[in-house]
Amino acid sequence: MKALFPGIFLVVIFSCNSKEKQVNRLQHTATTAATIVLNYDSCKKEVFLAKHKNKAVWNKLSKVQKEKVFTTITAETIIPNWIGTAWDFNGTSEIPQKGSIACGYFVTTVLRDAGVSLARTKLAQCASEQMITSLIQSKYIRRFSNVTMDNFIQSIQKQGYGLYIVGLDNHTGLIYNSGKEIYFIHSTFVGTRNVQKEKAAASWVLRQSKYKVLGKISTDENILRKWIN
Repeated sequence: MKALFPGIFLVVIFSCNSKEKQVNRLQHTATTAATIVLNYDSCKKEVFLAKHKNKAVWNKLSKVQKEKVFTTITAETIIPNWIGTAWDFNGTSEIPQKGSIACGYFVTTVLRDAGVSLARTKLAQCASEQMITSLIQSKYIRRFSNVTMDNFIQSIQKQGYGLYIVGLDNHTGLIYNSGKEIYFIHSTFVGTRNVQKEKAAASWVLRQSKYKVLGKISTDENILRKWIN
C-alpha cells in the first residue's frame, strides 16, 4: 500500500497489473487465459479497495489530489493490462489479451473497470463526440479543427496532468498526460492492429485527424463525485 499524500492512501498493488513487457510475452493458451482473468479481476478488486480507502478522506482532498487518485488508478492499474490486446472493428472483449476490442469499447471498458458508472455498450457505439459530451461537462471539453499537432499538444500540456478522452474523425481513445510525457492510448487498426500506447506527438492517427474533441474526464467534479460514491 502506497501513501499518495500524507494521510491519503491509494491502494494500488502494481503486481496485479500486467506490465507491457509481460503482456507481450503472454501466450494464448487455456492456462494463460485463466491467469489473465484472475489477474485482471485482482486489478478491479484493487480499484474497489482504493475507492473504499480514499472515500473516508475524500472531502478533505483538494481537486488536484482527487484527480491524482482517479488518474493513477485508471492509467497505472487498469490500462496496462490492455496493451497488446487485438483490435477488431466489431470487438467487444471485456478481458485483456482475450478476443478483440474496438476503439469505443476500449475506452468505455477501461473507464467502467476503473470504477466509472456508465453505459458501456451504448456509449461505445456512439460517435466519439457524443460519447464525450455524454460523460463530461462542456467546460472541460475543447474542440480543434485543422490545428497543427504542435498546437494540439500544447493545449494538452497547458491543461496539465490527467486523463482525457479524445474523439477524432473516425476514431477514439484516451490521452494520458503523466506530467512528463503525453501518451495516446487506443485500440487501432494501424500498425500492429491492437491496443497501443504511443507518444501523442508522434501519433500518425492523431496527426491525420482534421477534427479533434478533447474532454478532460479526470478533472470533472461530477465524474469524480460519482466515482468515489
